[in-house]
Amino acid sequence: MGLSLLTLAQVNLKYRLLSAYSLSPDASVNKTKTTLYIFDSAESLNEIFTRSTPAPKQATAPNFTKETAIGIVLPPTNTLPKISISRVFVQDSTLTIRYIRMKDTSQTKTIQPVKIQPTLLLAIPRQTVLKTRLIENGKLIQTIRSNDDK
Repeated sequence: MGLSLLTLAQVNLKYRLLSAYSLSPDASVNKTKTTLYIFDSAESLNEIFTRSTPAPKQATAPNFTKETAIGIVLPPTNTLPKISISRVFVQDSTLTIRYIRMKDTSQTKTIQPVKIQPTLLLAIPRQTVLKTRLIENGKLIQTIRSNDDK
């Protein structure tokens, strides 16, 4: 009975990946660990990510009247990993973003001459939550508490 109540309280969210963005060279990013960003406006998004110019035809942008953008920035590496979102859900006023990070075995012999900082940017329906958790391969990486000082 308790398990069914727990399942009902969890709401899976649809998300879409945002393309044609790159990490801004002026972004304040932690270079030693994975960093989670929550963007409620285009201005805050543009502080960390820049739009590719010219934007490709399939470029996507968040609609901030209905969506929130989530940015995940991994530490710099010479071997580019494969990153994919496994689940995004809300439970007990907590937004959880679960992603999988795998070593790209097709490129293990190809080490990049310059370190690359992998990123993932997605849009979700606007939510009111108390905190946001980022989970990589089942391990909690970061928790951000909402700052409702209004």
